[in-house]
Amino acid sequence: AGLNPIRDRRGEKDLFGYTLRVKRTAIADELASAAELVIGQADEGIPAAIIRGYEYAKSNRGSARELVRAQEKSLF
Repeated sequence: AGLNPIRDRRGEKDLFGYTLRVKRTAIADELASAAELVIGQADEGIPAAIIRGYEYAKSNRGSARELVRAQEKSLF
């Protein structure tokens, strides 16, 4: 809620000055993966993780539907 789930970095420069042409990051997935390292998947028993300091683009229209690729564009 309130988070744009995808960060489009196309057109930005990388560390070496090259222009990014294909770079869309699934922010919601990346944050969930980082939290999973703390929460665990087995017997850790940690019910939640707090992520601090991440600056994100706020959005009232962000939706998890944006994370789903059309079948013809999916590699899986």
